[in-house]
Order: sequence, then C-alpha cells, then structure tokens
Amino acid sequence: MSTAPAPRSFFAVVRGSTSRLFGALGNRLLAGIAFAIPLVVTYWVLSFGYGLVTGLSEPWLKTAGINIPGLGFVITLLAFMALGFMATHVFGRRLLDGFEQLVLRIPIVASIYSGTRQVMQSLQGMGSQNKAKRVVAVEYLTPGSYMFGFATGRMTEAGTGRAMTTVFVPTAPNPTTGLIFLVPDNRVTDCDMTAEEATKMLVSGGIIMPTRPLRVGDPGPAKDDLGSR
Repeated sequence: MSTAPAPRSFFAVVRGSTSRLFGALGNRLLAGIAFAIPLVVTYWVLSFGYGLVTGLSEPWLKTAGINIPGLGFVITLLAFMALGFMATHVFGRRLLDGFEQLVLRIPIVASIYSGTRQVMQSLQGMGSQNKAKRVVAVEYLTPGSYMFGFATGRMTEAGTGRAMTTVFVPTAPNPTTGLIFLVPDNRVTDCDMTAEEATKMLVSGGIIMPTRPLRVGDPGPAKDDLGSR
C-alpha cells in the first residue's frame, strides 16, 4: 500500500518562496549593475574632462566677477580652436614658435613642456599607417605563448646593427601602466587586431575578445639579425 507524501509545512513553503524571490531580485540587481557600470564610467570620464577643460578658464572668469555655468568650458574650447588656427598658418606658427622657445629657456618648465610635447606628438602619430604603431604579439615565457602589446617605435642596437622594436605592454585592467620591451624585429608578430579591440581586451581582463579567429602566429625560425651569411 502506497503512502501519500507528507504535506509541506507552512514555514517550508514560505522559505522556498522567499529564497526564489531573493534569487530573482539578486539576478535583477546584477543585471542592473552590469548595465549601469558603462554609463557610470562614461559619466565619470565626461565629468572629469568637463571639469578639466572648465578649470583652465574658470578662475579668470571668477576674478572678473563672471559666473555663468558652462561659459568656462566654451571659452576654453574657443581658445584651443584659436591655437589650432594659429598653428596651421605661417604667421601664427611663428608666434607660437617664439613662445615655445621662450618656455624652453625656463628651467624645470622646459623639461616638463618638452616631455609632454614629445608624448603628444607620438600620440598624434598613432593614427598613421606607420608600421611601428601597431598591435603586436611577442613570444613570452614558453614557446607558443604570447603577450600582446603596442609597437611604439624602433631603434638600432649599437655594435650589432640589429633593428629593434620598442613594445609597450600595458597591464590589465589598467592600461595606463605597463612595461616597455626592446625586441628584435624578427621576433615581433603583427596581430590582425585593432587598437580599440586590444584596449577592450586589456580593460576587461580578456573577457571581451574579438569573435573572429585572430592571427597571432609564430614569427618563424630565428633569423640571423646581422643578415644572411
């Protein structure tokens, strides 16, 4: 003779319903956080940029007794545009060159200014088709394992004449810091990955990857860096 299952107690039913409710709420919360994080990061970046740009002219406006929200931002952008027009015309370029020579004569200020200017010139060249500005892979630790980086320049090794590539390997998930490696040209492999794709991969810690197959490849057998004999 079969016996009917014992009915569940009222408290067991309540516990089960409460567990399902909190589980559903937790899933909704995680989904909301995942959706909100890109919005929050975008807001922070835009707020930081707005405050930085506005802060360049806002003190002058306050000194003049002018307190109009957003005016400092507009004035700074107009000043940048004016400098851009000057830099692209002969007479304006001469004025800027003269001012630059004056700045380069000031101790300490000259080192800061020249270093910053070199960095900005390098960033402007990143969008060019120069082969030395590209996403690359370099064999690391064990054969067949690679680390990704950005080829940022080239140099020639004294004494051997080997062509070397400077590779900046950012740290994840903060790509603003990293290491710089000097690698022989024949040990640097081009990747069919854009800088944007590589940056997304670094910031996400490898979670966001291109869906297509990537060509990392092997640079092949080592060649005589001094040329064939």
